[in-house]
Amino acid sequence: MDMVATGDLRRMQLEELDILKEFVALCKKHDLRYFLLGGTLLGAVRHHGFIPWDDDVDIAMPRGDYERFITLPDDEFREPFALCTFEDDDTYRYPWARMVSHNMREINRMANIPRIEYAWIDLIPLDGIPDSAALRTLHKIRLSFWWNLNQIVQFDELVDQRRRRSPLGALSVKLASCFKWLGRIIPYKSCLRSLNRVLMSCPYDSDTHDVLNFLAAFGFDEIFPRSSFATGTTYSFEGERLVGPCDYKTVCKTIYGPKYMEFPPESDRNKHSAEIIND
Repeated sequence: MDMVATGDLRRMQLEELDILKEFVALCKKHDLRYFLLGGTLLGAVRHHGFIPWDDDVDIAMPRGDYERFITLPDDEFREPFALCTFEDDDTYRYPWARMVSHNMREINRMANIPRIEYAWIDLIPLDGIPDSAALRTLHKIRLSFWWNLNQIVQFDELVDQRRRRSPLGALSVKLASCFKWLGRIIPYKSCLRSLNRVLMSCPYDSDTHDVLNFLAAFGFDEIFPRSSFATGTTYSFEGERLVGPCDYKTVCKTIYGPKYMEFPPESDRNKHSAEIIND
């Protein structure tokens, strides 16, 4: 378990680590909660740092803390760091925020239209989800509508058509491509605002049993018991002590299955599509 990335991938990871350390310093300064999540939590648990083949950082924040963070004044972000949200940057296309470093630019070839982006860490809001089966189903329908409409409206900018999918998933992508013309009449920011409004309709700081990390990689598969986030626990990550959920076992098992401590076959390792631009 002592594998370490090399070359440009390691350069990306170390730049992201610098962003992460600055982010944590801001959270401490403003008394904001955050949690390592997704591949970053798994990396902390299994590798005590980055997963060797991973090139991004996943951070979740309870919605109230997230909203406070993204409204911090610009002068809180000292160069080379900055905050990106779809409300403030017309080139930014995601419903969650990113903290970036101007020290490194990358070209992201995931979708049909390549994007030039600064090195980043993803900041994803944690929300609640209704306990009632009927209300939960309705909540999921509303979220799915706005998520899928956004994917159609921004098809060429967002959808990774090379990703391995089930036959049904591949069919849904083909169908979505037939309707991407909707992007000429539906503003993508309207979709992103509506998606976030639905998420905020069930607050994180409520008494629901579960919390939802919907904007992350696995959507509705990232529903966790609220007790998993009752407190933060520190984990070793690249020599830093960073905060993650107190019940990492439940969280990792929910996302990755019971064998999360085992290395997946190379064919199943998550490969991203970003390359460093060497100016």
